Amino acid sequence: MKKILTFAVGLIACAGLSAQTQVTASMSGTELQAAINAAEAGTTVYVQAGTYYGNFSMKEGVNVSGGWNAEFTEQTDYASILDAQENGRVLEQPANFTTLTVWSNFTIQNGKLAAASTVPANNLGSGVALGKKGQVKHCLIQNNTFSYNGNCMGGGIGNDAVDAATDVCAEDCIIRNNSGTHGGGVRVRGTVLNCIIENNNTNNAVKKGPAGGVHLQAGRLVGCIVRGNLSGGDTGGVRAYGKCQIINCLIVGNTATGKVGGVGIESANSDVIGCTIVDNDQLVSDASHNSKCGISCGATSDNGTKLANNIVWGNKHNGVAQTAQIYYISHYAAENRIYNAVAHQNTTNGIKLSMDNDADDTYADGDGNEQTGRAPHFADPANGDYRLTWQSAVLNKGNDDLTSVTTDLEGNDRVVIKVDMGAYELPYYTLTIAEFEHATLMVGETQTIAGDYELPQGYSPSATLLADEGYVIKSVTIGEEELVAEEGVYTIPAMQDDVTVVITVEADETTALINNMQPQAGSLKVLRNGQVTIIRNGETFNAQGQKL
Repeated sequence: MKKILTFAVGLIACAGLSAQTQVTASMSGTELQAAINAAEAGTTVYVQAGTYYGNFSMKEGVNVSGGWNAEFTEQTDYASILDAQENGRVLEQPANFTTLTVWSNFTIQNGKLAAASTVPANNLGSGVALGKKGQVKHCLIQNNTFSYNGNCMGGGIGNDAVDAATDVCAEDCIIRNNSGTHGGGVRVRGTVLNCIIENNNTNNAVKKGPAGGVHLQAGRLVGCIVRGNLSGGDTGGVRAYGKCQIINCLIVGNTATGKVGGVGIESANSDVIGCTIVDNDQLVSDASHNSKCGISCGATSDNGTKLANNIVWGNKHNGVAQTAQIYYISHYAAENRIYNAVAHQNTTNGIKLSMDNDADDTYADGDGNEQTGRAPHFADPANGDYRLTWQSAVLNKGNDDLTSVTTDLEGNDRVVIKVDMGAYELPYYTLTIAEFEHATLMVGETQTIAGDYELPQGYSPSATLLADEGYVIKSVTIGEEELVAEEGVYTIPAMQDDVTVVITVEADETTALINNMQPQAGSLKVLRNGQVTIIRNGETFNAQGQKL
């Protein structure tokens, strides 16, 4: 599964940090805020590991970096804790900025809004409220909530008045166990990049709302995992309102008490590209919504919404996997619905899809045509591993032209041969067969020569190696391992990294007593360098009896 990158900083010269502001663990939250207020734009405040209680405000141009040890030479993930103690918002950007301002490597927790705030950010975010050019990076944002009968737009993070194409409001963060009314984890107009958004909800007893995980308001979600979130209304995973993009994301195991378990497209011209949308559930009682369990496109008009290169699989209605996974209104252009891993396409309002991970069913290929094959064959879906395996029929079946990212959800190259469907690209390795002579190598029924071969990780080819007459196989090695044939078949183990196979063949110099076909008793027939020779009375003759 995806790993959040650690914000590791090696030994940094103390002189480099001493030119900036340093806040030690002995200081209070009030003193931390005072240090930030006093810092000059263009500098960084370095914060020692520890807990700082209170409510905090960003200052334009002053970056704040947490998790430092006592000597300010090393960082520990999330070790500087900002704790509002359930009394107001934890971190707030008081106005829009023109200079990018970043708070990084903090735990931001226990924010609680008990009444609509009067600050410019108003009802955005119990944990973090942002505007233009404000960003949290490599932060753990958890246990933030609200308790008033009004909107809390994004329990973990809320932002507004930003440009989704240029403003990354959250990057490399874990956003968990928060609650709000529109986006339990996140409600943004900007971009959320490489984050894990899990176990958030909009099912608050005071007021319920849509989008248990993420509410995009003309925003972008790129390279994220959205899992285990609960909506108090429609859309368990991600709700897109306005022109949105959901790219290269895993959206899994979310639940809506209303309709739409996975992704809800609520307005025109939004794109869902290169995502894996699996095992989401909707609990709405009306069976007419069955086909909306994976993706629902319910906008009343459309200007080119694209669903492409996605795997939409195993989503449910009231715990029962459905045969229709994607719902379209009829005005959605058919040419924008291709390249998705789907089966039995083109029902009236839905696209049907097989529920069996190993079943032989159909998918839409790169030209939008149905093809028969096994799809998608995840690595270990029972344990949450939705990477593809080499058996998958959706490998290399996507459209490269619609791929806007260079890496997949694990950081692998997004296009190896041709883009795979879903959020994960199966890596390949190069199997190099070194030059060899006097033998024939067969993989299956195909004769194989020396050269480089691209093979998917996990694939273990078997080969038959036959020596020419007069020669024997001395050894077959792969890396430092010598392979042993079983009934004449060599099995090349599944590899992760590039590797070379070396085949060593030598002439058979075995000697044997001449049988009764030899011209004279006491002679020896010898095979050397592929040629038969006869040794008699210390002299050597060729097979034609000529003395050598």
